Amino acid sequence: SFCTMDPRTEMEAFAFRKLVQHLQMRTDVQNIDLMNLSGFCRNCLSKWLHAGAKQFGAEMTYDESCEAVYGRPYKEWKAEFQTPATPEQMALYEASKPHHAAEHDAAAPSSGLPARLHSDVCCADVEPSGMRNVESAYAGSPVAIKLGVLTVSDRAHNQVYQDLSGPAILEEMGQYASKTGTWDMSVCQQRVVPDDEETIADTLQEWSESCNIILTTGGTGFSARDVTPEATKRVSHKLATGLMNKVLMDSSKLEPLAAVSRAVIGVCGHCCIINLPGRPSAVRQNLSIVMPLLGHVASQLARDVAPP
Repeated sequence: SFCTMDPRTEMEAFAFRKLVQHLQMRTDVQNIDLMNLSGFCRNCLSKWLHAGAKQFGAEMTYDESCEAVYGRPYKEWKAEFQTPATPEQMALYEASKPHHAAEHDAAAPSSGLPARLHSDVCCADVEPSGMRNVESAYAGSPVAIKLGVLTVSDRAHNQVYQDLSGPAILEEMGQYASKTGTWDMSVCQQRVVPDDEETIADTLQEWSESCNIILTTGGTGFSARDVTPEATKRVSHKLATGLMNKVLMDSSKLEPLAAVSRAVIGVCGHCCIINLPGRPSAVRQNLSIVMPLLGHVASQLARDVAPP
């Protein structure tokens, strides 16, 4: 059944989003200054979000929670905006170390708050991001997945920025294959192409001759240049609407904007083409939903090409 948050929770969620928005805007404010002045920083906020996901049963890695707080992968933010700490900043930080991390609960008095105290997650370790769920819905013999990874992006194609989503797909698929033994994966094709429907469709048609699974990333939004779904439908003779609906429903529980994706899943010959979002964190999120079913998909596709 459909349920909504109570007004108090909605207000608190609104305040959290505004805080995150403000921190994303104030890139001039360093994390170490936040720690020294207020006892928490963007990393603490990311850890709280990650802890909340675990507590309430949502699937979110720490890397994804960092990207939700920073508005981009943490490594990118750090490289662009973080400056070396000054001796004064480090001196303040070192002086506050006795109040870091797990000492929060033990040191806190029964009423009121200490004058200076860092957050209860400051400097605390976070479990490796890795894969959240390696359970597979497919219980048959291992199948062969001949994978194609197609990044669709004008800017990545023109080398305005580095393609991070294609490598994220390879990493997630490789980890899942090694941990579950569901499939034997080989990467047959990988390419970055511009947001051009003809180019995308021609590439998908060509790859469908050698791949049985093609994962695209990017071009699923509403802008005039977002044409990956159109190209996918052009070369597909059938659509897997049930699987796509599951991906959209499950992902929108964590990211409301996932519901506005125009992504499709289609079958071209003996190949399944799956549209994924453009952001690396959303790619990983969508893959965590669809990967447990890929063994079954590949197994069914293989029946059509098996010798008589």
